[in-house]
Amino acid sequence: MIRKNFALASVAAALLVSGTAFAADLQPAAGEAPFFEPHAVMSTASQLQRADVKAQAVAQAPLAGNVPAAQAGVASDLSRAQVREVTREAMAHGYRPASGELS
Repeated sequence: MIRKNFALASVAAALLVSGTAFAADLQPAAGEAPFFEPHAVMSTASQLQRADVKAQAVAQAPLAGNVPAAQAGVASDLSRAQVREVTREAMAHGYRPASGELS
């Protein structure tokens, strides 16, 4: 009799503990199909050309973060070698660019 009571008690405890597993509503878990709305209107292909999209991206440049698609060029009459020479002379005279934690 004790064996039957023990078995019955363990089954009852298992049912009591597992009862909360079935308390949730019926819903798909994240990532399970079908995850679509059948009544939603399907999108159509855009009629814009690549140049139009690029012009729009340049016009709406981000305020911070990514570098804008079009950057204003700096007018300079110096060649790359001349800029390097001027930089070397400035560093030889003690100029150091601000970098690191102490800048």
